[in-house]
Amino acid sequence: NCSYFKHFTPGETSEIFEVTTQKEYSISAAAIAIFSVGFAIVGTVCVLLSFGKKRDYLLKPASMFYTFAG
Repeated sequence: NCSYFKHFTPGETSEIFEVTTQKEYSISAAAIAIFSVGFAIVGTVCVLLSFGKKRDYLLKPASMFYTFAG
């Protein structure tokens, strides 16, 4: 019995409670996720290269890439 919600939706059709996903939000969320994974991969490459031959100057860009990925 939804008599409480009759106050907010007086008609039989309640379009307010229908859940619809918008395609634009899905595409932008997928693009942001792909960029995030890309930044994480580049950050990992920087960290691995810095450990290989003691290139400590690559750790600062790696931290920035990890920050951008977040």
